[in-house]
Amino acid sequence: LETEASGKRLKAFMLTIGNLAMRQARAQYSCNFLACAGYEVVDNLGFETVEAGVEAAMAAKADIVVICSSDDEYAEYAIPAFKALDGRAMFIVAGAPACMDELKAAGIENFIHVRVNVLDTLKEFNAKLLK
Repeated sequence: LETEASGKRLKAFMLTIGNLAMRQARAQYSCNFLACAGYEVVDNLGFETVEAGVEAAMAAKADIVVICSSDDEYAEYAIPAFKALDGRAMFIVAGAPACMDELKAAGIENFIHVRVNVLDTLKEFNAKLLK
């Protein structure tokens, strides 16, 4: 694995918020997606606010923060979480919400969902994070 060769094990933190069923499903998918590349994954039961989630991610020394919620809630949660993170870790949205163009316009560029190529996406993440 590229992560083994780098000598650094990246840590991915699931910022789970909002709809219980969707956040759990998205967190499970995201954990599996990232763990297959050798990333350490930190799952969570859920946060009341994005600020609490970002604070916990930084306390855990996360390299990656994956926001896990429902498509309908990403318009409410993703941009504030991205701004609160302020570039301190890679930010990923778990899903392909209808508001994706709005999220991209705010600077969010990483999305994982069933229609992305897992290998290519992980190679892109490694290129950004294992410099």
